[in-house]
Amino acid sequence: MNTIYRKYTHQDAQALVPLMAQLGYDHSEESLSANISAVREQGGEVFVAEVAGNVRGCVSAIIDVRLAEGIKGEIVSLVVSEEARGQGLGKGLILEAEKWLSGKVSAIRVRANAVREQSHLFYEALGYSNEKSQAVLIKKG
Repeated sequence: MNTIYRKYTHQDAQALVPLMAQLGYDHSEESLSANISAVREQGGEVFVAEVAGNVRGCVSAIIDVRLAEGIKGEIVSLVVSEEARGQGLGKGLILEAEKWLSGKVSAIRVRANAVREQSHLFYEALGYSNEKSQAVLIKKG
């Protein structure tokens, strides 16, 4: 299997819509493209894994700045299509995001939904450790 890891292009939007649905997020090509533009405007990047001309996964790498914690890299929205899981694409996407973040930050953080226990094991196998658990509370305006 010849996998190409590369930066997202607008031609990838259609392939990313069902990937985001597998994460539980409903998007149109337009809403997803707007989010990717916002990620890039804030200094982040989005990468895709392409196999035989088809996008099979994606990840975003961002730089997060907090008053207490300072500057950290963050890997978010990692997803590999259900039919392509177990082939190393997730690990390859993580390595691509880490490579892009290296030199920009001194530490990289990953947040994984509490119900995605398999993803916790995946990240731990890549050297990430669980530092804390927290609740996410949202107020919609």
